[in-house]
Amino acid sequence: MTVSRRHLLAAGATAGTALVAGCTDLVADELASDPAGVSQAALEETGYAEHTVEEVVVERTIGRFGIERTIEVSNWYAEYDRSVTLDALGLGRFQASVVSVLTTPQVSMLGKTFNPVGEYSTDELVALIQDRYDQLEDVERVGEEPISVLDSETTLARYRAKARLIEAGTTLDVFLQVSELVSHGDDFVIGVAAYPQAGGFETESGAVRTMLESLEHE
Repeated sequence: MTVSRRHLLAAGATAGTALVAGCTDLVADELASDPAGVSQAALEETGYAEHTVEEVVVERTIGRFGIERTIEVSNWYAEYDRSVTLDALGLGRFQASVVSVLTTPQVSMLGKTFNPVGEYSTDELVALIQDRYDQLEDVERVGEEPISVLDSETTLARYRAKARLIEAGTTLDVFLQVSELVSHGDDFVIGVAAYPQAGGFETESGAVRTMLESLEHE
């Protein structure tokens, strides 16, 4: 799926550092989050495999009183996928089920958080995803459920949407699941999953829950 989820991280982190750097000298020139990922036991249980774990670095130059300053923010993005059979659509097996884990620094000062991602609901996160992913369309919220992520109780929201599967060159009806972010250590952690609908049924929701509840974060 052409879903550049790493852009969600970059957008939030860049905006947050801009707010802080523009009004204070108390923020460091470099901010970094720690990577989060799915436990090996959960991957073995669900049949998913690690596709990529990468650092996403954002640089923002801020000007104040004629003096420019560059802030560098390091975020982490992990992606896991699993092939599913799409015979009902006349297709074969594709790596079409994707679970992503995003971490971004909280960017806080004097007890206040300046990274706007920290204030977003799942609906707002999905809206941000739509702004960044032109291949994700017709998103509709259809439910939510409680979930425990990194020992924090949060909400896992569920949406219906349409997404383009590049390998097959076709658009599929998919389910999208987004966890409300949790604060862990000095970072925000967000889980995002997308997978094809099978006759309207959620074939992957159990696996998504298992993976998100097994997250590990330094």
